[in-house]
Amino acid sequence: MKKILIGIPVLNNLEMTRACLQKMLAHTDVEQNALQVEIVIIDNGSSEDIAGLLLHEFNNTKIPIHYRRNPYNMGVAVAWNQILRFSSAPIPPSAFSYQYYVIANNDALVCPNWLQPMVQAMDDDKGIGWISSLENGSPILAELIEAHTISKQYRVDPSKPFDTAAIHDSITSIYAEWGGHAAFCQRIADKLPLFIPFTKEVRSAVCFMVRPEMIEDLGFFDEDFWPIGVSEDLEYFLRVGGVFPATGTIPRSDAHQPSWKAGFCGKSIVHHNWCSTHQGKNFDGRKWDKEREKNWRKKFRKSKKYFTTLLS
Repeated sequence: MKKILIGIPVLNNLEMTRACLQKMLAHTDVEQNALQVEIVIIDNGSSEDIAGLLLHEFNNTKIPIHYRRNPYNMGVAVAWNQILRFSSAPIPPSAFSYQYYVIANNDALVCPNWLQPMVQAMDDDKGIGWISSLENGSPILAELIEAHTISKQYRVDPSKPFDTAAIHDSITSIYAEWGGHAAFCQRIADKLPLFIPFTKEVRSAVCFMVRPEMIEDLGFFDEDFWPIGVSEDLEYFLRVGGVFPATGTIPRSDAHQPSWKAGFCGKSIVHHNWCSTHQGKNFDGRKWDKEREKNWRKKFRKSKKYFTTLLS
């Protein structure tokens, strides 16, 4: 039985986290697919009672849910690495504890049969190191673009109060013309292959699965300049593409370049409630983005845009 860990970093967003877990538990079929799945919530110093939510509403679920809290916001890269290093064993093993790791935003709401296709793609091709779910807005099919356009009208606004019911209602409205989110996702899956390689223009780190052998080879995520960071997903894609050097534990000659594939799973689709990861009336997304660009230039001496052009 294959062991899989789903890690969800959380910074407040209690209502969105509740909706995320409700969808995750309802749509992750472990029995039929013979998967041993666990979930870990990495609480990055929330002021909202995330621990209480798990204790009172998710304390006896078919998929075990673990909780780890950081004393303050340590940034996305630290949280991602904590997921990769997590073990529920009393004495953690020296190596990775799971065959595959999923890292998902807490504003990513999964559809039925979202996990098994990602596992299948990884099983079928040992060269795939990173595979992401498609989302509304992914420029792969016209329907995904249309769903994103509609979601701008109906999505919950993270700067205003909302509850979990409002999140579910928004999804009902967004996907009504396709007969609901599940029907929409099946429509997309029927049209696409199992694996679609990333391009320099199209990538995603909203809900993705990684192979631990790739992490051993290329290294963990870049934790510099936390909590704002340096666009950790782009930095990692540059390692996958051989533009940046690998930082893993596997010895390699200078001439050896990593050779891992990264792309989308055309059979796994999630709804992304865009811009809800950093909820709160005091959060300034534009200022955050400017600081990340400053950090990037400080570390790599050129802009993110320049390095993106080097991706194949």
